[in-house]
Amino acid sequence: MPAPLLEVTGVARAFLQGERRIRVLEDISCSLAAGQRLTITGRSGSGKSTLLNLLAGLDRPDAGHIRWHIDDRDWDPATLDEAARTGFRRRHLGFVFQFFNLVPTLTALENVALMAELNGFDDAMERARSRLNRLGLADRMDAFPGTLSGGEQQRVAIARALVHEPAVVLADEPTGNLDRESGDAVFAELLAVLAAERRALVLVTHDPELAAGGDHHLALGTAR
Repeated sequence: MPAPLLEVTGVARAFLQGERRIRVLEDISCSLAAGQRLTITGRSGSGKSTLLNLLAGLDRPDAGHIRWHIDDRDWDPATLDEAARTGFRRRHLGFVFQFFNLVPTLTALENVALMAELNGFDDAMERARSRLNRLGLADRMDAFPGTLSGGEQQRVAIARALVHEPAVVLADEPTGNLDRESGDAVFAELLAVLAAERRALVLVTHDPELAAGGDHHLALGTAR
């Protein structure tokens, strides 16, 4: 049986607040296979974003292990140096954020192509056009983020997250800045692409309907 895409075992993380040590995550374990969805819920301060940062190698756990199994290699972000962690994130992970995080001085096409260029693809522009076409933005490629609607900006962000063909997308409240109708439409498009390409999703959400749709669900407790 092939190894799962992701294994999280006994992960803990705490932060100092003055002289007090605040435990944000404690003994967190979960797993994820290729093409599956892991949904993460919890109140503000329960450690959702902290866990995403740990999965992406932006932070290191105090205890436990995070292991990715991608391209016949085992990756433990906590053991990699900064350059290796950056390379791992850039190549194997895609990110979708609540507030889009597009470069305002680049067009939609340029925002998407940039990620492909950073990963060394010679056909970056063609890849970007294909992604934007698939997400219904054929006539908005030359538009700057400030002229796009919220739903259009999030579609550009999704195209950017997928253009380099990552193994998994990490999404932090991807519909939280959209109205319900736009959010549902954008999320449905994201799921359709992920399913077609058998890419995994780790989703942080406050929406119980989105959370219930995952293959695995992790409910985090309040900060202590």
